[in-house]
Amino acid sequence: MSHGTRMFGGALLLILRLATAGLFIWAASVKLAGPREFLFSIKGFKILPESHAMLEALAFMVPWTEMVCAIALIVGFWGRAAAMVIGGMLVVFIGAILSVLVRGMSVECGCFGDFSLLCSSGTIGWCNIGQNILLFAIALPVMIWGPGLFSWDRYAEHRCRMARAKADVDPAGEAS
Repeated sequence: MSHGTRMFGGALLLILRLATAGLFIWAASVKLAGPREFLFSIKGFKILPESHAMLEALAFMVPWTEMVCAIALIVGFWGRAAAMVIGGMLVVFIGAILSVLVRGMSVECGCFGDFSLLCSSGTIGWCNIGQNILLFAIALPVMIWGPGLFSWDRYAEHRCRMARAKADVDPAGEAS
């Protein structure tokens, strides 16, 4: 693979990584600014009983998980793992939305507050599933190939490669 191709691929991964991070910082910030509203949104899905203790824990954990993963993506520290956590959350969100749609319920989306990414704000629908699939597709290359240019992971990998080359050690552990 040529240097130019590697640079282009790394730059594309950087853009996807930062786009994912920005969207999830926004989503987390909205949820953290209005934790009660987010709790009511989670309760509206009626996946767990309304008095279930896990609901309040979810209203706390989801936005903080989004925020921590988004910051990790910005820095590129454990970038692939952060993208995988976000991808896993998106799969769960898609499942929850499908559950509501199959049951014929009308639920307000707590994703981005009063703002909307691609779908009109308000009641969730098939557009929200498409939106989450798109967000997953944006994060997927980072899950597969890593965080790209200007990441802590890439720097650490480069340092390890340089140290191995400097030590010039063969697989048996003997210096050559």
